[in-house]
Amino acid sequence: MSTDTATADGYATGLLSKDLPTEIDRLRLLEKVYDPGTTAILDRLGVEPSWHCLEIGAGAGSIAYWLADRVPDGRVLALDIDPRYVDAEYAPQLTVSASDIADEDFPDGSFHLIHARAVFMHLPDRERILRRAVRWLAPGGRIVLEDVHFLPAADSPYPAWQQINGAWLAALAAQNIDLSWARRLPAALASAGLDEVGVSVTPGGLGLDAVQDELLRIRMVQSGESLVDAGLATGEQVKAARALVESHPAPDVSTYVYSAWARKPAT
Repeated sequence: MSTDTATADGYATGLLSKDLPTEIDRLRLLEKVYDPGTTAILDRLGVEPSWHCLEIGAGAGSIAYWLADRVPDGRVLALDIDPRYVDAEYAPQLTVSASDIADEDFPDGSFHLIHARAVFMHLPDRERILRRAVRWLAPGGRIVLEDVHFLPAADSPYPAWQQINGAWLAALAAQNIDLSWARRLPAALASAGLDEVGVSVTPGGLGLDAVQDELLRIRMVQSGESLVDAGLATGEQVKAARALVESHPAPDVSTYVYSAWARKPAT
């Protein structure tokens, strides 16, 4: 089985390469961890067969496909800066676009549902883009935004994890990624004029389960060298952190995914 065609389940059974993870491997693991929570929220909110949906940051396409299956009389527009992993032929009601949400605009009331996961934390002008997205919602439409809140690396009980996670957080902050935006999501939705605001929180981190540990291992393989090159970590620190992941330690929560949703008032 090649790494390009294996599913995320392959990691749990040791079928995929432990040395050469690909970006699609990482995206599929992210789906495996977070899709159940996302789809549970969307199910609770209710997706009507005729709805027009916008998926921002489609990744490997799982949520776009899930939505397409539920709107046979509607449509799903899946946006991503790099949509190469999304199958545009999955369903006739699915359209895939290589787009940057910061540059996009749509007529008022274009969508009944807007979803984005791990997108807004990356946007330098996220509040303005959120207000624009609210404009795109039809009256009574729903928006679901999910982002990651990072806990301080120094709070970890594991020195090896303090070092490498601290290096990651420094690298993210240098890219102007807001490491605490997720916590402000519910209030941001309310401030944008939406009602029926709700939130759920999913922990992430070291030692929680095999899939999350594999995600962390992939992150070290993919970014460890760049952390060393940037002077944020040493090769020995990367090696020690990888050994820690592979030792199946007691859980250490280092992130929370905030999933927040709200409704545009009908009048």
